[in-house]
Amino acid sequence: MFSKHNRWQGVRCGRTWLAILLLSLSACMSQTQKAAEPVRPPDAEDLSFQPAEDLFKLGQLDQALPQYSRYLGQYPEGRHAAWALQRIGSIYQTRGDFSAAQAFYRNAIQSFPQSPAADEARLGLIDVMIQGRRSAEAVEMALQMLRGEIPPKMRLDLWRRLARVYQAAGDASNTALYAYLLSKEAPAPESETWRDLFQENIMRMNAQSIQALWDQIEDPQIQSDLMFRYAMLQMAEGKQGDAFELLTAFRSAFPDHPKGPEADTLIAELNRKLTFAPQTLGCLLPLSGSHQAYGQRVLNAIEMALSIMQSGENPVAIKLIVKDTASNDKRAVQEVQALAQERVGAIIGPIITAQAAAQEAQRLNIPMVTFTQKAEITAIGDYIFRHFITPQSQVETLVTYFIRDLGMRDFAVLYPNEPYGKTFMALFWDEVVRQGGRMVGVEAYSPGQADFAATIKKLMGQQHAVPADLKARPVVQVEKPPIDQRRANADDTLEVVLPDPVARASGLFYQNPEQARSGQAGSAAMGQTGAQGPAVDFDVLFIPDAPKAAGMILPQLVYHDIQNVYSAGTNLWHSQQLIDMASAYAQNAVMVDGFYKDSDSETVRRFVETYRSIYGTDPGIMEAFAFDTANLMFELLAYPDLHLRHHLRDALQQAYKADGVTGPTAFAPNREAIKQLSLLRIKGDRFVEIPHP
Repeated sequence: MFSKHNRWQGVRCGRTWLAILLLSLSACMSQTQKAAEPVRPPDAEDLSFQPAEDLFKLGQLDQALPQYSRYLGQYPEGRHAAWALQRIGSIYQTRGDFSAAQAFYRNAIQSFPQSPAADEARLGLIDVMIQGRRSAEAVEMALQMLRGEIPPKMRLDLWRRLARVYQAAGDASNTALYAYLLSKEAPAPESETWRDLFQENIMRMNAQSIQALWDQIEDPQIQSDLMFRYAMLQMAEGKQGDAFELLTAFRSAFPDHPKGPEADTLIAELNRKLTFAPQTLGCLLPLSGSHQAYGQRVLNAIEMALSIMQSGENPVAIKLIVKDTASNDKRAVQEVQALAQERVGAIIGPIITAQAAAQEAQRLNIPMVTFTQKAEITAIGDYIFRHFITPQSQVETLVTYFIRDLGMRDFAVLYPNEPYGKTFMALFWDEVVRQGGRMVGVEAYSPGQADFAATIKKLMGQQHAVPADLKARPVVQVEKPPIDQRRANADDTLEVVLPDPVARASGLFYQNPEQARSGQAGSAAMGQTGAQGPAVDFDVLFIPDAPKAAGMILPQLVYHDIQNVYSAGTNLWHSQQLIDMASAYAQNAVMVDGFYKDSDSETVRRFVETYRSIYGTDPGIMEAFAFDTANLMFELLAYPDLHLRHHLRDALQQAYKADGVTGPTAFAPNREAIKQLSLLRIKGDRFVEIPHP
């Protein structure tokens, strides 16, 4: 800053003598006034201090130290006391006595806070902290000083120290920041050294560091370097679409950059990888192996959607490439790679092998819409979407209905002590608390249990069990009695009743005409409940289990006089088996599902009738979600301007389809489907839909 002022002053002085005179008078006014003041002759205090200063400047520190001490002994509050304290601190620092140095520096700062010597003492104190490996304290003190009003020279000194501290710590982002500031403000040739350090650290910065630094950089040349580095990082992370957009913008903004030819080569390569064959869609399903039946039903719905679209008023020549996962992870990964070779724009599916397939699709930057309840499947990456019902969406729908629409506040859970039951219990508990309700009872029972008398009595008590892994939750904490471990029939476990994990997760089993149905309710021990009657302190009882277990529990609840409460279940309850077993006891039962084939919706009616006419059976939840997903993808692929997969990904993220058979469809920022699930209840011997408010 000072050098710029001198150069400007020199230019003005070359114009006229008058300008020289006026400028000289203006610039040197303070010096003239100072010179006009009478020179004060040295006094005894000066004569005591000056010998110490002379020795210090000559580097004779051992001789200077006693001279400074002698001066402070005579003049502890003297004109030069602040400098004497700072000099002594500096001498001790040079000797490596950091404790003494720190003491004298702090004395100077505390006794003479506004003195220039105090600023030098602060710098010395920062150096002591750095040398003593107390870098965090040094950084904090330096940043605090920078927040105040300090001279330009002091600011440069602080930047230098911060740059070196961050460099030693391997903090490329902050090293680059202060190296950049010094390259702009430090005098030459020092500024060139800092510029070199800045360039060196750019190559060490991660994407987050570059984002943080970008807004603090004003130099276009340096911004171009940062932009290119950021694009390279995106490529290294497998984000080919983002790298393509960055490099394209880079070439447009900085056409003469030395990295231009390299950028052109990368753009061409990425364009080849990201461009897909027009109107080409991949389909990945288990068409052989253990889940062949489900894969075929999903494919039926997709092919039906394609047939309807191609026979409509505005047909699009969609090319559907179907691959078989064989219900095997390794095979699924291989087929994703094969679909990439066939240059599909996106993939719909799979079901069971979603985790492995999604990881490969993300690596290859291919948008994928999965039909899975696998937890956090979309967290794999920004190309992975889920369009399906999930445990979280089910409990949200149920709890919202009871709390917001019915005004219920007190809830209890009766759940099987196995993964399915525990998962839903924990999600339900969290959702009740999140929406302001209360969990007043939680009881587990053994899978396969048939007699629920003891379990129900525990639930009716004033104190209820809290699972050990949930005791930290912000709810009422109560004593946990021992769980009844009896197993009435080992063949009644959820895994045996529903051996297929897809069936347990999606409720597909109820659509299987070969699924055995029981017309007998479970046999309860029919005795007296006691004179005092039960203590029922909940409005809603949630039972996340299969319909066979629910069909045994519901009658026993009534027998034990637990009435006038709502029972609630997952989409597994949407089963004729529950009506067959417990119709008279399930009239207050509420359940949730992602598809209701008997809906009054004209869209659903046409879908069900068409599917039934072609395949001779009713569609279920998997077919419904597959049908809607296919139609959504067909519409996107029909856009003439979509040629790159990352553009298709972005279009899918912003898509909204209002007229699906599973209701309106959109995707949240985390690429999870935003769905309004169906609420159902049992009326007589059939399911009826509860209208949403």
